[in-house]
Amino acid sequence: MSAGVKSTSRVVVAGRGGGDYVAAQGMNVSPRISAATGANRLCAFYVSLEAGAETAVHHHSNEETVVLVLEGNNKVWFGDGLEEVVEVHTGDLVFIPARCPHKVLAGPQGVTALEIRSGAMETTALMS
Repeated sequence: MSAGVKSTSRVVVAGRGGGDYVAAQGMNVSPRISAATGANRLCAFYVSLEAGAETAVHHHSNEETVVLVLEGNNKVWFGDGLEEVVEVHTGDLVFIPARCPHKVLAGPQGVTALEIRSGAMETTALMS
């Protein structure tokens, strides 16, 4: 387990423990719960984008994704041709089905969110 992780025999409390990185799609990721902390069927991490930053078009293989917007707002384009767009704000909860192509554009204050996926590892497939 990484620094910042407290564990009993069954419960894990994951505080900020380092290991932050920029994911393949371009979001800043701060991992918290995953296979590395003992999870078998989900992972959770904070994600952020600076003001006006945009991710690459991507999908999350076989993982369903739930995103809780903690601060800021952004637009999400989704669908096979990115033909649909939604604007999300602080407090919104977003569901993205597995294999759904999407990209995110952060609003003028940037965006920070809690992302939870149905797989135990953070995986992203970039689209061309």
